[in-house]
Amino acid sequence: MATTATYDAAHFAFLELIRSLNDLAGPAATKIAMLRLGQKAAAEVPQQSFDTVEEFIASLQDASNPISQFEGAAKHYGEGVFGLHRCPFAPSIATYQKIKGELPSEYKEITSILNRPGAGGDALRVGEGAAVSPFCGVHQPIRSAMGSRISIGGHPLKIYQLGCKSAGGHKGFADRWIEETGVERGLVDRILDENMCCYCFKLEE
Repeated sequence: MATTATYDAAHFAFLELIRSLNDLAGPAATKIAMLRLGQKAAAEVPQQSFDTVEEFIASLQDASNPISQFEGAAKHYGEGVFGLHRCPFAPSIATYQKIKGELPSEYKEITSILNRPGAGGDALRVGEGAAVSPFCGVHQPIRSAMGSRISIGGHPLKIYQLGCKSAGGHKGFADRWIEETGVERGLVDRILDENMCCYCFKLEE
């Protein structure tokens, strides 16, 4: 009699691919590869324009925006600051842990490298303490790169990663981007109490 697969092979293979890349090329090269993956994935998304900030915010909450279609609806906390309740890579993590019991030990070094300052992270305004797992190295760049293909009232959009929370509850804060955007760190902390991710957007003049 046919049986249904217990685990998602695609989820498991994705995590193993990250580990294999790290084993072959090292954490620094893995970081670059993940940032580029995010940028290339976002490049396939059509450019989009909104007349008002309100229209853009509504699109993030009703899944009519490429960003929300990718990661799920986000909650707006005012002044362009958002909280994402569930990490889009949570199913991948759950699948891997069911099979292996725990995530690869190499992931800690990859995450550390993702948080180091560098041209790739600077351009996308990610990392700087906000990465809490290697998956942030894919998720955060995709969101930021998608944002760069959006304009509001003719002004290009810039997305900043402010903080993130691991499955274990550890909070990571991107103090550089928090300071640059002028968002109160305490607000980011409170948003992460009930969400896994916190980011904001600004408009270029």
